[in-house]
Amino acid sequence: MEHPAHAPGHAALLIEECGVLVAGDMLSDVLIPMLDDTADPLEDYLVGLRLLEGVAGDVEVLVPGHGSVGGADQLRVRIDQDRAYVHALRDGHAPDDPRIGPSAKPGWEWVSDVHNGQAQRVARRSERDETR
Repeated sequence: MEHPAHAPGHAALLIEECGVLVAGDMLSDVLIPMLDDTADPLEDYLVGLRLLEGVAGDVEVLVPGHGSVGGADQLRVRIDQDRAYVHALRDGHAPDDPRIGPSAKPGWEWVSDVHNGQAQRVARRSERDETR
C-alpha cells in the first residue's frame, strides 16, 4: 500500500492471509513520525495513517521498521499516538509523547533531537505561510 507518509513513495505491506502489517518506517513504539520535506508533510503523514487505519480490522500482527512488534491492540494505540504527535506539531503544542523527553526508552533519547528539529521546521513553515 503506497502512501505519502514519511517519504514520497513510502509503503506498507499487508499480508492478508496471516493478518500481518509490515508498516515500514511508521507506527514505531520508539520513533516519532519522521516527516519528509514535502509541500505538506503533516497532511501527508495523516493520509498514511488513515490508510493504515483503514486496514486495521484485518491486522493481527504489526511489524514496524523500528521498535517492537505488536498485536492488533498496539496497532490502534500507535496510530492514535502518531496522529496525536502530528496534530500537536500542526497546532504548535508540545506533544505528550513517551517516545521523546525523559520517558524515551534507553538508547532512543536522540529521538528528542529529531522532534526538536521537526518542530522548528514546522513552526518556520507555518510562519512563512502566515506571511503570504
